[in-house]
Amino acid sequence: MAEEGAVRLYPARLEEVGQLSEHVRALCEAAAVPPEAMIDIELALAEAANNIIIHGYRGRSDGMIGVDVQIVPGSVSLELRDQGEAVPEGLFSRCRTISADAESGRGVGIIQSCIDQIDYRSEGGTNRLRLTKRLSR
Repeated sequence: MAEEGAVRLYPARLEEVGQLSEHVRALCEAAAVPPEAMIDIELALAEAANNIIIHGYRGRSDGMIGVDVQIVPGSVSLELRDQGEAVPEGLFSRCRTISADAESGRGVGIIQSCIDQIDYRSEGGTNRLRLTKRLSR
């Protein structure tokens, strides 16, 4: 079984996002996270991982994404770590609207609509994106 609190590494390739998502889903199911919350968590995770791969590691094939999952009473937090390009300052703090006909640029808005708290920092070449979903039981 997948282990909560341990950082798991995945190659930063689009075809690996499903494996990363399965890991998080297994931990959430084991902790009896409500299905409605799991949908939001998985969608935000996929959008964040895709953005890391497409934008952070643009043109690189050597990247890795680390994921650390913390499940405590009342919330689930995911921390994604990478060594790609840093996110532009303030990107996650600006409110975004999602245009139904836009072909790209919707990822941050989708993450914001699914997640209750987003924390991002980049230090020493490592980016850390923490996504926290509050659980109502």
